[in-house]
Amino acid sequence: MPKKKKNKTKKKSKKKTFSKNKRRRTIKKNKQRSRKIKRNKKIRIKIKKNKKIKKKKKIKHLKKPHFFEKLKFKFQDFIRRIKIKFYIYFEKLKIKRTKKDIIKLEKLIKLERKFAEQKIKNRDKFRIQLVKDIKNEERKKIYRLKDHLWSLGDRFSNIRARYKQYRQNIRNEKLAELEIRRQNREEARVVLEAEKAENALKQKLVERLERFSRNMKSIVFQINKRYITKKRAPLRFVDNITESGECLIKNDDAPTDKDYLILLYVEGEDVSQRLNNPICLDDKTDIGYPKNFQPQNIFDASDYIIDRLAIMFDKERKLKK
Repeated sequence: MPKKKKNKTKKKSKKKTFSKNKRRRTIKKNKQRSRKIKRNKKIRIKIKKNKKIKKKKKIKHLKKPHFFEKLKFKFQDFIRRIKIKFYIYFEKLKIKRTKKDIIKLEKLIKLERKFAEQKIKNRDKFRIQLVKDIKNEERKKIYRLKDHLWSLGDRFSNIRARYKQYRQNIRNEKLAELEIRRQNREEARVVLEAEKAENALKQKLVERLERFSRNMKSIVFQINKRYITKKRAPLRFVDNITESGECLIKNDDAPTDKDYLILLYVEGEDVSQRLNNPICLDDKTDIGYPKNFQPQNIFDASDYIIDRLAIMFDKERKLKK
């Protein structure tokens, strides 16, 4: 424990001595700086004094020049004035010359303008005179032609009458063509309206039969999927509603559409009659009369088709046995 205390006291004493030395050094440095600053100030003051003395000497020397120097200065001043006067004189001469040249140029420009204006006036006069001469010549020619035309009056009247007749014929032909075109347009419009009306009726008929055709298609699909054996040919649905207003069910191996099993159609010569008549189902599986259905009896028609096909399949099975 006492050794540690001694070390601490030594460290403290060292720190104190170091700080004292540092202070002394800073004090010395500050003193040296202050001395240097004072010296520099003194040197500057001396330099300024010397400069002032030199300036005063120069001024005195200038104030009291020598006699010859005075003469030289006066002579130089005299020569400088003479040079300035000569320069001014020559410049004035130059200005006068330039003024004269400008006046000459202005006169020339005026003369040129007058000459150009005179030229234009002469041209206009010449043109006017030419026009007058041409008019006089044309008048003379017209008077001559008038005298000549009086003798040709009958011929001209005939030519005019023929020309009027020709124009009238052309107008009549154009009017006839326009009338034919108008009639053709009206006929075409009537035909188009009739076609539109017929297409609208056909569309109504197609919409009327489409529900039946969808049911027939689904029946064929279900039978082919579930009930037909591998040895028997599948059924096929043919949709001709948009073309002929018919759709049918037939065997897939049937050569033509005439060899159908069941045919759906509407009786009537026109589309309007077909819209009013009931829907017919012609069954070739059993020879008999076609059966009629109203448009709302879709399910009755589908039941009838299923029954007829089921009877046909039963007959085929019995024949095979």
